Amino acid sequence: TTSGFSNTIHHVRIAMTAGKHLPTLLKTVEHLLGVMKSHGNMMAILHLSLDLDTISILIGKGSSDYAKVQDKALELPASLYHQAFRAFWIGHSERCHHLFEKLVERTKNHSWGSRHQSGFQALYHGVNALKIMKRTSSQQMKAAPHNALQLLKILSGCSQWNYGNKVQLLEAEILSYEGRNVEAKEAYASAITSAQTFRLVHEQGLACERAGFHFKKIRDKKSACDFFNQAKECYAEWGSQMKVDSITRQLDTLRVSQAR
Repeated sequence: TTSGFSNTIHHVRIAMTAGKHLPTLLKTVEHLLGVMKSHGNMMAILHLSLDLDTISILIGKGSSDYAKVQDKALELPASLYHQAFRAFWIGHSERCHHLFEKLVERTKNHSWGSRHQSGFQALYHGVNALKIMKRTSSQQMKAAPHNALQLLKILSGCSQWNYGNKVQLLEAEILSYEGRNVEAKEAYASAITSAQTFRLVHEQGLACERAGFHFKKIRDKKSACDFFNQAKECYAEWGSQMKVDSITRQLDTLRVSQAR
């Protein structure tokens, strides 16, 4: 039924954004995909195939190709979100920004997803923009983190559980970008604690990872290593071997530089 299809897609979308254990979620989606194929529900198959590819990439079983989308799914707004989401976690920041800008343009005149989905989109868009922003960047790019923060603060007023840590993490990233290092340190600590409190292990990992990069930037290599190790533990708990491997490379680079 239509309601059954909608509930299935909503369940998977919420589970993914809530940081459910990825290998467990992969098995769930594989089962649901089999059920939808037996019923010939093409729309459900397209959405679940996007979910399956994204989860596989995050686990480390996929090809790490954020652009992998079935031809028939290209017109779905969800396909752009999945590509941007994958690019964010893989670390392809320029591509991620381009995809989020396209998603914003495509969906501004009609609704897609939910308020909950828009909050996650805002977090990733804002954090990613700060990673690539330069003094010569466009005003549109410079405004992206602050627009994202404004939206997240509104959503946090409705649900501190879902959005409080996201506000704190994006604030920390903005403070780090502005060189306000003492305030940034406090904001990162708050974001990590909040994500841990509400059992958002993937966002706890992200906050630890971004804190690691902050301390690496200000040449505090010991603190950077500590936060990268915390991020690695969180990503292992999430079930993302791709992110565990990525953080391991950062730790190896830091250890080599410390040994010099």
